Amino acid sequence: MRAETRLFLCLKDNYGVLLHDPESGATASIDAPEAAPVEAALKATGWKLTDILVTHHHGDHTGGIVALKDKYKCRVVAPAAEASAIPAVDETVREGD
Repeated sequence: MRAETRLFLCLKDNYGVLLHDPESGATASIDAPEAAPVEAALKATGWKLTDILVTHHHGDHTGGIVALKDKYKCRVVAPAAEASAIPAVDETVREGD
């Protein structure tokens, strides 16, 4: 599988990343620090958000989850051990998944 990535600024001192599979059209945001920069990156690429892959529960990684999920109806995947501290989780993962 060939993946495409898009790196963009978030929260003045952080980065967001989109990971896109051109074959299936699936696009994941790695974390969601805030919604507006993710939406701008999606608009610039023409990609549709299908997933948010959350690395951990800190606010600078989760602040945009609810707004993005509401707008794009995307799936939120998070670490099982931190799922209770992350909003709108649909699926959890553990080591090795």
